[in-house]
Amino acid sequence: MRDSGLGSFLAGAVIGGFIGAAVGLLLAPEKGERLREQVGEFVDERRSAFGEAVSEGRAAAEYARAEMLGPDEPRANGAHREAAPS
Repeated sequence: MRDSGLGSFLAGAVIGGFIGAAVGLLLAPEKGERLREQVGEFVDERRSAFGEAVSEGRAAAEYARAEMLGPDEPRANGAHREAAPS
């Protein structure tokens, strides 16, 4: 009976996977838990900065809209701007 090569290929793939995992663990610069902490901190900092930028942009857009509408136009929140005394 001839070997089709599939068994040899699968055995080589499994052995190669184990060797690759072992080398990866040996060469990893940080432990997994510490790396997850660092990634989490990075994501939290970026999320906070993005939220602040969105808030500032929204406030600037609302201010610009209010300036464009003038004193007699309704605002987005339903309030009217008081007319400046002449």
